[in-house]
Amino acid sequence: MNTLMLTGVSFLMQTVSVSFNVWLTNRIGAAGIGLFQLIMTVYGLSVTLGCGGIRLASTRLAAEADSESEKPGRIIKSCIRYGFFTGCLIALAVLFGAELISLLWLKDSRCAIPLRVLAFSIPFVAMSSALGGYFTAMRKIARFSAIRILEQAVKIVSIIILLGKLLPLGTGYSCIAIVAGMTFSELFSFVCLYILYIIDNGNYKIKSAKKGSLKKITHISIPDVSGAGARSVLLTIEHLLIPEGFRKSGSSPEQALAVYGNIHGMVFPLMLYPSAILTSLSGLLVPEIAECRSKGYDGRINYIIKRVIKITLIYSIAVSGIMYAFAGGLSELIYKSSESTFFIKLLAPLIPVMYCDMTVDGILKGLDQQFYSMKYNIIDSALCVALVYYLLPRYSVRGYVFVLFASEIVNFFLSVRRLTIVSTVAVNPLYDIFMPVACIFCSVSGVSAIADMTGISASFSAFSLVVCIIVSLAAYFAMMYMFSSIKNEDIDWFLSILGINGRFLKTAY
Repeated sequence: MNTLMLTGVSFLMQTVSVSFNVWLTNRIGAAGIGLFQLIMTVYGLSVTLGCGGIRLASTRLAAEADSESEKPGRIIKSCIRYGFFTGCLIALAVLFGAELISLLWLKDSRCAIPLRVLAFSIPFVAMSSALGGYFTAMRKIARFSAIRILEQAVKIVSIIILLGKLLPLGTGYSCIAIVAGMTFSELFSFVCLYILYIIDNGNYKIKSAKKGSLKKITHISIPDVSGAGARSVLLTIEHLLIPEGFRKSGSSPEQALAVYGNIHGMVFPLMLYPSAILTSLSGLLVPEIAECRSKGYDGRINYIIKRVIKITLIYSIAVSGIMYAFAGGLSELIYKSSESTFFIKLLAPLIPVMYCDMTVDGILKGLDQQFYSMKYNIIDSALCVALVYYLLPRYSVRGYVFVLFASEIVNFFLSVRRLTIVSTVAVNPLYDIFMPVACIFCSVSGVSAIADMTGISASFSAFSLVVCIIVSLAAYFAMMYMFSSIKNEDIDWFLSILGINGRFLKTAY
């Protein structure tokens, strides 16, 4: 039920985010979005380092403390302090190094002020991560979700107000308006989460954590932040090399930013929009598996892994087929242009790999395998940097598409290989992979053919596109059931999470 609730909220926020991104693109243009995405690569690295892996640590430790009948609030107090320290450290580095970063890394002086503004948000993001881990571990998703919705609303309203005043001054000032709204929303979110945390613990004086809390935190957080930090550094280098690589291939600076903004500001948000359910599931798998692991419930852990991997494959293959078949309609309807159609079709086959990697990553972290996640992320990012550096100047967009596929596939292969070592997970290639691919191909091909014959595909409306997608999905799941890729046990399991008893789950593990 927590997964469903968090998924609903995530879909709502993703819908608002994609819609707002469309509005921003129309207001500041693809080049403006490209400049903003460039700033966000440095900010993403700063947040990763500033949070110091505290989200995973607070989730794991709170779940384990709760399972041992301890007070989770005591360990969370140390997590908040840890987040404040690491957040302030990185915020100062960004604040005083913004000019240097803008000139030497981003090659654009307009990035300096936005980076300084964003620096003030980093300590609040870090402390909010610690609190977010606590509410996730305690399965108190409703409160956490409400704050996330409020944060999104505050951010959008703030950006709209500020953008109205600063947009006429140029692209650089537009980015300042956006990041100022983001900073204010992060402050608002932390204050609300902290108030809820105090209320949840029943008093204003939470006892100090036991000795050894810092050691427990660093045991989990340091491998996580080392991997995430190293990957973010390499990812930042990669994203800085991308516009430069496009320029070396013959594109002008504005064209390079436009292509970069198209892929990362328009295509990826759309492709990742349906992943909200898996993001929620992945986050909740960490405390669930960590708690089972602390109690020695190996059978339940293997059952959860098997079930979740199967769901992810069925779902992601369906999303991939829908994205590929209706790329033109989605691009025209959402972005009012066809410039994203080519990239959506090109990258759609990568969706199952990306979605499965998210799920496997959550499982590994719940199994205390964060060191291996760190290692694989570093390998993946180092490969990306090398390929971007050598391929983009020569092959331009084709080279970058190859980089995306190579990166995701290598990371996924390494993660799945590790999962098979630490668990007894097994995938049936026929029923879990080939059958879903065949079913989604048949369903979208049939619906697309009917849409072509009736002339609907010539100009999709919102209603006709939604109907085509729903009919395609209905045909897909019907065929999956007909060919036994979806069984009665799976249906009973799904009904059980809605509170309806199933016939098979009592003996499942």
